[in-house]
Amino acid sequence: MKQFVGIQRVSFGDAKENFSGFVSKVVRDHAPRIVERSRGQESILVLPLADLVAGFAKCEFDARVTFGESVVATLPQFGLVANGQTFELAMDHLVDELAEYAEDFFSDFDFYRHTDRVAHLPWLLRFVLTPPETRLSLLLHEPETSGTEAVLAAAV
Repeated sequence: MKQFVGIQRVSFGDAKENFSGFVSKVVRDHAPRIVERSRGQESILVLPLADLVAGFAKCEFDARVTFGESVVATLPQFGLVANGQTFELAMDHLVDELAEYAEDFFSDFDFYRHTDRVAHLPWLLRFVLTPPETRLSLLLHEPETSGTEAVLAAAV
């Protein structure tokens, strides 16, 4: 098997021959593999889902909230805006907007991969691989404080 930047390449035939053992080794040993077919013209990366999720942990969402007559929640990095009468409703709507965008992104990935929005891929993978009941927590995180400054974090 050839090496590619530390990741072993495996032919499609070899992976298919003992697929159960192949998957077990990748997952158990935390050993990603590149599976190739058609003499390397087509290839995929196989790695444990838990490792992928852990790798995206630093892909943080930058939710912003503005309070006024209604509460407006935004994710500027994606151009998403939602509102609600309360903080909770605005954030729930923002999660829904992000879910709709992710669904569109992955259902038409062939389009998005040719645009600058392909850079959203790691964040959207992190979002869709997070259980729906905990997705809101991705948008709420404690901001860092420096010196004597105290930054108030929005809490649900």
